Amino acid sequence: MTFIDNRGIKSNDIFQAADFPMMINELAAIKKEIADEPGYFRADIIISYLKDHCIKNDWIKANPELTKLITSGTFTTGQIESVFQRCRNYKIFLDDFENYIRMQMQI
Repeated sequence: MTFIDNRGIKSNDIFQAADFPMMINELAAIKKEIADEPGYFRADIIISYLKDHCIKNDWIKANPELTKLITSGTFTTGQIESVFQRCRNYKIFLDDFENYIRMQMQI
């Protein structure tokens, strides 16, 4: 059983990666494993799938290898998905979190 960080998120919170060390570990593992995959829509695919479990068809066509890896359950993503669930209604936090993922996925 995986422990999910249940830190509460409030409407005026800003995302601070240091508050989510297990999420950082999950992203680092994903980044390491996808380093050799094409970069087309890399962050968009990861964010979209882990946030809403959907990916645009154009992104799938542009990067089918990454899409397969992300959707196959290859990676542990419970922490990332948990943060997305808890910040869904907090735009500033959500935007900061997505920007953090985009920065981390630059290889």
